[in-house]
Amino acid sequence: MKRYLSTLVLLTVVSTIAFAPATALAANDPAANQVIETIHFNQATAEKLQSLPGVGPALSERIVDYRIEHGPFSSVGQLTSVKGVGEAKLAKFKKQLTVD
Repeated sequence: MKRYLSTLVLLTVVSTIAFAPATALAANDPAANQVIETIHFNQATAEKLQSLPGVGPALSERIVDYRIEHGPFSSVGQLTSVKGVGEAKLAKFKKQLTVD
């Protein structure tokens, strides 16, 4: 019984030590508490699109121009049809986009 109790106490201490740093880091990380805004990219302005990581003024204008010329996007993946948006860039902001 004494050995069982010792093992239980040791396990509790080890698990507390193991998980404490991750919990402390998450509590101090402002990005962890940040709410990610969803952008409806068929309605978004060029300025709004610039809030996406890796999207500057030129690319946001190309996205809007493409949308005007070809009509609304049917999927997020269709953005790769715009010059300057490849799979890697799309992966950076894909979770922030939605199609109406």
